[in-house]
Amino acid sequence: MTTLPKQTLLGSRLTNFDQLPNSALLTVNEIVALANRSRTSIWRDVKNHRLPKPTAIGPQARRWRADDVRKYLNGS
Repeated sequence: MTTLPKQTLLGSRLTNFDQLPNSALLTVNEIVALANRSRTSIWRDVKNHRLPKPTAIGPQARRWRADDVRKYLNGS
């Protein structure tokens, strides 16, 4: 079994972002790439309620729903 490099997986998901279901979960790195903003800016937007708080899926793992990210990217 071969594993794809992390960057390849990230690129694949970003290329197909519009086809992801609304319930798909995205990492902060994916949002950074989609929004062309820094991690610090993304977390600042969460603090200022421009982007909803992420869902905790583990002790240190946070993810955002694709639907929320689409709204954030559209300025809604």
